[in-house]
Amino acid sequence: MARKVARQTDPAAEQEFANGEAYARMEEYEKAVVCYTQAAQAGHGEAECRLGACYEEGKGVARSDAEAAVHYRRAAWRGVAVAQYRLGLCYAEGRGIGQDDAAAYEWLRLAAENGLAEAQHRAGLCLLYGVGTQKNPSAAAQWLRAAAEQGNLSARCDLGSCYLVGKGVERNERRAYRCFRTAAMKGCAEAMNNLGYCFRFGRGVKKNEKKAFGCFRAAARRGSAGAQYNLGLCYAVGSGVAQNEAQAVEWLQRAARGGNESAKKLLAHSNA
Repeated sequence: MARKVARQTDPAAEQEFANGEAYARMEEYEKAVVCYTQAAQAGHGEAECRLGACYEEGKGVARSDAEAAVHYRRAAWRGVAVAQYRLGLCYAEGRGIGQDDAAAYEWLRLAAENGLAEAQHRAGLCLLYGVGTQKNPSAAAQWLRAAAEQGNLSARCDLGSCYLVGKGVERNERRAYRCFRTAAMKGCAEAMNNLGYCFRFGRGVKKNEKKAFGCFRAAARRGSAGAQYNLGLCYAVGSGVAQNEAQAVEWLQRAARGGNESAKKLLAHSNA
């Protein structure tokens, strides 16, 4: 499989691609598609990838996951990292193409090797949980670290989880706490939730139930179902906040609607 993007030597294709980008910025997507198509037909990989995105999002053309996958595949074989990543997602989710975890991992890995942070994160998760490839926690942590160093907040949060339990790295609760704090300070809801866990139970930092409650509340307001569950528990038992049954039920219900299985079970048990 190709890894690097071949240099474009066709000035006309480069100009058509540039024209397509200009039309896209003006949200004149039908004109953008015409330009991308002409550039792609001349072998321009990035234009091919843009076409895939247009089909995926239904911009300038009728939305079609199948057509999106076709264009992503063509661009991926030309070494376009974003296309390799998106093709990997298509295989992972079965969008426009047959679901295939092994193929998904291979394309995600190639995009990761080409330096795309999002792909490094997803490849790391595949290795961490053995999706499409054998489990390799050490290699997973390396990819998560690479993505985190590029500023991927979800990867930094997941790397913190690895440090918290010693998966693929030496267990280090203080490093886990620092990973969560860094990502939380930049707005990552799951990191805020995990930071709350650290404060709640004194993992890598001095136990502080009020700070834990504050972290859970901030993450819950950003839509984290796990944090909504934890916030509900804080209200239920009076941890870091005055006990409030009504608030406990409200946040547990929100968590349940968000898919949190623990919240669903707790509410079912309390209603039995």
